[in-house]
Amino acid sequence: MHEIRIEKFQGPLDVLLQLIEQEKLDITEISLAQVTDQYLQYIERATELNPDEVADFLVIASKLLLIKSRVLLPMLHLGGEEEEYDLERQLKLYKEFLEASKVINKMWQAGNIMYNRPKPLLLKEHGNFTPPEGVTMEKLKAVWQRVLKQLEPIIKIPQVIVQKAISITEKINDLKKKILATAHLNWYTLMAEAKDKTEVIVSFLALLELVKQRQIIVRQAELFHDINISQISTPTSE
Repeated sequence: MHEIRIEKFQGPLDVLLQLIEQEKLDITEISLAQVTDQYLQYIERATELNPDEVADFLVIASKLLLIKSRVLLPMLHLGGEEEEYDLERQLKLYKEFLEASKVINKMWQAGNIMYNRPKPLLLKEHGNFTPPEGVTMEKLKAVWQRVLKQLEPIIKIPQVIVQKAISITEKINDLKKKILATAHLNWYTLMAEAKDKTEVIVSFLALLELVKQRQIIVRQAELFHDINISQISTPTSE
C-alpha cells in the first residue's frame, strides 16, 4: 500500500488505522485532508491503477473519517458496528464495480462489443423441448395462475413509508427565521425538534453554511459542550 507522510505519521495507511484504533495515536492530530491530497497525487502519477488498491484506500480512509467524525461530533453518532458493516459492504460493492469496469474496458478495446447468449446445455444434449400431448394454453394458464396465487404471500411487496427529503436550503431558511425571532439559540435546544438523524446532519450543514456566509456567530465554551448561536448585528445607518 502507498505510504503517506504527514506531520505526526509516516508509513502505510493501514498502519495508521491500526495505531488510531489501538489509541496509540490521536485522530484529532491527523490531517485527513493531507492524507487524501497525497493519495490523489499518487493516483495522478500512476500509469495504471489497481482496483484492489483503490478499494483498500477507500475502506481505510472512510474508517478514519468515521472515527474522526465520532470524536469531533459525538451528537451525530449514527450506529456503531452496524454502520461500519454497512460502510464496508458498500465499499466492497464499489470494488466489484471497479473490477467489472476494467474487464468491460478490455472487451471494448478488443472490439468485442456484442455477445450472443450461449445455447443451453439441455438443448445441446436433448434437442428442442416439446410439450406432452394434451397440454393446451388454457391448462398452462390455469396452472400458472395457481402457482402465482401460492407465491403471492411470499413475494408481496412490503409497504414503505416515504419520508420527505430535507434540503439544506430549506433548513438554512428555517434557521434564519428562528434566529431572527429569538436573536439567540443553542444547538441542543434546536435539535430537540429534529425528527431523525438525517435532519440533525442537514441542520449542522446549514449551520456551517450560515457561519460561512457571516450571518451568524457560534460559540462553544469547551469541546463537546453545547453550541451557542447568535445573529451578527448589522450596523444601522445614521
